Amino acid sequence: IQCMDSISHTVKKYNATRPALLNVYRCHNSLQTLSNTMRLIIIIHCLLYAVKVTGFWITGVGQNLFVVAASPASSSHSSRTTSVAAYENEDGTCLNEDIHPSVQSTIQDFLTLNPPKSDKFYIQGWRWHTLSLLRDTNRLANHARTALRFLTDDKIESTQKAVNHVIEFNLKGLYRIEDDVFLPWLRSKLSSDQIGSDDVKNAFQNVLDSIESDRKRVKNLASSISFEANSAVAINANNADVEKAMMEVMGQSVLLHDILKSIKYREDQFLVPGVMRVATSREQKLFNTKVLRSLGILESRKHLVGMHDAVYDPKYGNDEEQSLFLEQIPSVARMMIGRWKRTLYEPAAGILDDSS
Repeated sequence: IQCMDSISHTVKKYNATRPALLNVYRCHNSLQTLSNTMRLIIIIHCLLYAVKVTGFWITGVGQNLFVVAASPASSSHSSRTTSVAAYENEDGTCLNEDIHPSVQSTIQDFLTLNPPKSDKFYIQGWRWHTLSLLRDTNRLANHARTALRFLTDDKIESTQKAVNHVIEFNLKGLYRIEDDVFLPWLRSKLSSDQIGSDDVKNAFQNVLDSIESDRKRVKNLASSISFEANSAVAINANNADVEKAMMEVMGQSVLLHDILKSIKYREDQFLVPGVMRVATSREQKLFNTKVLRSLGILESRKHLVGMHDAVYDPKYGNDEEQSLFLEQIPSVARMMIGRWKRTLYEPAAGILDDSS
């Protein structure tokens, strides 16, 4: 059983051998009657066969595994997803292969030669919203993994409810603000005359283009996850369909998390310090107020709770983020977080905490 849990964790993270995991779960009862050695042999053979027939090759690089798809997949609901074009350094940061080293070097030179116009970055709500979504996608993958293990009606229905919060509320709320307000403002600021040379302008636009490309992948994945979760609770869904749908929700949520992690790295590494070089503190604060008005009162309260929980989650936040949160969020709003969490947030998102 420990072997199965370990393998399912690996499969979840790299999204490469879904059919094998299904086979492992389906023969779970019969595996209990075998010796530990036979269980291990059967599981390994299932995994190796799945790697062969799905066209994936797993290559070990140091202590990391990079899963490289043999052919690209369609973005339709019925297709299977491919691995994210993001890789982790030893310190856990993500690099996107679409950003050429010369682009990174051009931006770093600009940041080094030009002092900031503001003492800090004041549009932290954007960063914390992304952090909240990053945390939620990981929790969604864990929740779907639990549902896949038990396959009870209440677990399947709760997964569909969890998907509704993560995709329909959190992700779409972030992307609506980015599409309507934030990204147009970023493109304008990072292509203004304050940037200077065309090379630097083009470098920032290259980063924004790479992020936009991955945002489209995120939207496709989000649509597919919603489709699979709704399929699992359909009246005519049989056990095999439900199993398959839960496997897809789990694997695609992991992939979604990886892409978002790569996007956030590029935003923190290039866009945030870039904005500090071209936008004063006053400009940023005025724009931040505009973003809050776009969210609406009720929606912004729920998002604020999610941001708070992400910032104070040791897996995602840290002392620096918590200090910024205390500094930039008004004390009255902070005092209300507990109430808003009980009345607004937990009825929709509390299900993500249930992965037991």
